[in-house]
Amino acid sequence: MSRRLELGLTPRELQVARLVRAGLTDRNIAERLFITRRTAEWHVKQILNKLGFNSRSQVAAWVAHDEAIGSMASLSSGHRHNLPLQLTTFVGRGNELAELERLLATKRFVSLTAVGGGGKTRLALEVADRTLDAYPDGAWLVDLTPIRDGNLVARVFASTLGVHERPRQPIVETLLEHLRSRHLLLVVDNCEHVIEDCAGLVGTILRSCPGVTLLATSREPLRVSGETVRHVAALAVPDSRAPIDLSELAQYEAVRLFLDRAELAAPGFEINTENAPAIVQLCRRLDGIPLAIELAAARASSMSPDQILNRLPNRFALLTGGSRAGPARHRTLQSALDWSHDLLSDDERRLFRRLSVFAGSFSLQAVEQVCSDHDLEGRAIAGLLGSLVDKSLVLASVESSAPIRFRILETVQQYGRERLADRGEVERLNRCHCEFFLSVAEEVSPKFRGRDQQVWHLRLANDVSNLRLALEWSGGHDPDASLRLIIALNDFWYLDGLVEEGDGWLTRALGCYSARNRLRADALARGGLVSYWRDDIDTASSRWHECLDIYRELDDREGIGQGLRWVGELTEWQGDLEGARRCFEGSLAIAKEVENETSVADIFRQLGRLAMKEGQHEKARTYLLEGLTYYKRIGDHRFINVTLGYLGLNAIGSGDFAAARSYLEDGLAIARVLDFTIGLATPLMYFAALAAAQGHPSRAMRLSGASDALAASAGGVATRLTRQLVERWLDKSRLDLGPKRSAAHLAQGRAMSRERAIEYALKD
Repeated sequence: MSRRLELGLTPRELQVARLVRAGLTDRNIAERLFITRRTAEWHVKQILNKLGFNSRSQVAAWVAHDEAIGSMASLSSGHRHNLPLQLTTFVGRGNELAELERLLATKRFVSLTAVGGGGKTRLALEVADRTLDAYPDGAWLVDLTPIRDGNLVARVFASTLGVHERPRQPIVETLLEHLRSRHLLLVVDNCEHVIEDCAGLVGTILRSCPGVTLLATSREPLRVSGETVRHVAALAVPDSRAPIDLSELAQYEAVRLFLDRAELAAPGFEINTENAPAIVQLCRRLDGIPLAIELAAARASSMSPDQILNRLPNRFALLTGGSRAGPARHRTLQSALDWSHDLLSDDERRLFRRLSVFAGSFSLQAVEQVCSDHDLEGRAIAGLLGSLVDKSLVLASVESSAPIRFRILETVQQYGRERLADRGEVERLNRCHCEFFLSVAEEVSPKFRGRDQQVWHLRLANDVSNLRLALEWSGGHDPDASLRLIIALNDFWYLDGLVEEGDGWLTRALGCYSARNRLRADALARGGLVSYWRDDIDTASSRWHECLDIYRELDDREGIGQGLRWVGELTEWQGDLEGARRCFEGSLAIAKEVENETSVADIFRQLGRLAMKEGQHEKARTYLLEGLTYYKRIGDHRFINVTLGYLGLNAIGSGDFAAARSYLEDGLAIARVLDFTIGLATPLMYFAALAAAQGHPSRAMRLSGASDALAASAGGVATRLTRQLVERWLDKSRLDLGPKRSAAHLAQGRAMSRERAIEYALKD
């Protein structure tokens, strides 16, 4: 029985509980849900009685707990979604909401157009929240704001939906396969800066996925067949010719929004006969544009409405009457942003424009490093950033105990970029940005081979938009930095299921870098590994052989050792075990010479795998245990997982099934802690081999299917160099079952969830 039924809360009461959690009063709740205030009060009392609470704060804490464990969305709507919880009241737009709900019930693609800051995103999210019940597979916000390269549009869609790359398959095809059988709503936000690529993908989805409905926001229509365009009008303002009636002003949406946001900035703020004329004038002269009104209301804590109004005339005159060269759609919002910018101190302005260099979210540390110089001291930045948050120019994201991250609305960020260009700071800030994120990537990269791998992976995952921006800039301005960044991110692409994207950056960078030096050789070495992950033997061969040639030209002993190791893997991949052994032994000698423990561990693992293939199980076990000892000393949990898998597979070959199970269970446990998808898929495949060896063909095929599906979700395959050892056992199971039954059991395994597959593998 669900908690909702146990507690007796109705869907409406759960909606009210979420709004209580957001800090809304009974009056605010009534406006939000289009009910009377008395009805809202009654719902709150019902919630308190059913939960056994005495205060609204207890209700808020209960909702917060459910959100923390991920259950609130399913309790309140019965669907999965990633729609953000709104912490401010949605004001007005009743007619627009009703029309959009009607349109979404009959149309598959609706786009909302308006000037930046016109309320498109907030309206789209409100509609999505209200129509969740219509979509069995939920509603998903696809935010295109962080990207600037249209080629990344499909990847953002895929990332939002948890769709990972598959070897040799374009990401668009993988995305379409995921969507074809689903009935869901995609809210595609901020399309205008990548409109051509976005329109192409939206058109493809509409043609290929009949159960998908799209709601897009953009400054202009996408012009896709089947598109229904709705312009988001400004909020209603009082007629300038009508007398001011205090009792009727709140019916105007623009006034209501100003009052609501002013009350947040200055608790206790109220409209009265003295300030009403100035408030009405403000709303009129800001043309009812939500962002402009919110920026004005944010100043209510330090200025009266009359004082705010007195700062507007010059700016509006300049931008509406004197600047015909600028786009008309920017003039009104530009005036609001100019006004807000003028209210900042010199240091606040300096920081504000420099923040526009970031993509997506960013940390305080990044701001301190990238934006500081002789004109702006690093120690002053925390206070200045807090001030910009207070003034609604920067948004702060707080998630439990994680460090606060910041972001800027796309429109405000564009304004900042223009100010940055006016000051001639673009090139210097882009370089500082690239240098900082290069330093972060190079700091984190070696830690992927040590303890706390999850922590360091999250560090880079949080900044993936900034890393992409640094790659984009360095590719055209600093080839050395570009290759260094690509090398540093090599393991990240693998762990994050972005192998194909990583290969794209590498291919582009290598094509522009002809010098035969250590940097190119290192990049080729990592590039060969990317090709290996993608199952592309020809490209891996080309890259690894060239990298070894360069290391030899440079007489780089450590590099030669690494190159021999990679060519050894290639040679083994091609079936020449003796040639592979010579490479590995040469690499091991150099690794010991230069005292590189990580390389020594890696080569012992390779030699163990070779011995396995030759049927020398005791020798293989000795090599693998030696490598495991090194990995444990280093703290490299990812390769402890890999080595335990090899030990398990070797034990299967020697007939020691109990030892095999023990090794595989230990490896699986590590992969679960690391949340390492390929690291989970591989031991599942070895569990399949174990089941086959023990005479359980149906179980073997199910586990094989589960492993294949899990690895494909991360853009890889479960086994490569051990594939023939696994296939030896699976071939026996296929023979026992026959083609039809084998395929059926394989399909059952592929349909398993990750946790179900792990549970099945661990079951005796």
